[in-house]
Amino acid sequence: MDGKTWQDQGLTHYQAGAYDQAIDAFANAQAAYEQAGDPESAAEMLNNQGVAYRMLQEWNKAEMTFTEARDRFTHLGDRGRQAQAATNLGMLANARGKSKEAVAYFEEAIAAFQTQRDRARESDTWRVLSLAYFKQRRLLDALSAYSAALNCAPRLSLGQRFLRWLFRLPLRLLGGG
Repeated sequence: MDGKTWQDQGLTHYQAGAYDQAIDAFANAQAAYEQAGDPESAAEMLNNQGVAYRMLQEWNKAEMTFTEARDRFTHLGDRGRQAQAATNLGMLANARGKSKEAVAYFEEAIAAFQTQRDRARESDTWRVLSLAYFKQRRLLDALSAYSAALNCAPRLSLGQRFLRWLFRLPLRLLGGG
């Protein structure tokens, strides 16, 4: 089978909750993409394997595959997918109670998303960074990160627009906004 067929099979298994089978299919897709000379798609399959490992709570395997995917994307100059892999590493670290590591990964991802002008993913990453700060009881940093998420979100609900206005209120009262 070719890489795309294996990839589709992996996604089908993943969506069905058959994570072990998804990992195998993604690994086969990775090998097929590598053989076909498509390193970007091969690295994406590593990232997909990491997500499936995370779902199985196989933390070490997830970390190894996310790290390898991030390193490959970095080598390929693909800042957007490098940032996605860094976000996945941050979410993994946060799930494992390693919030300081999570913060570093999220900050790496935010910087990359900013260079790509990917406001939606930047906003999502600011939100998970806010949660990591909250876990550390860094409440002002958590509020600041959530405010940044609202400021770069492409679309806001009425409630989110109100929160953004509310976060800006202290600056207005101090003459800064």
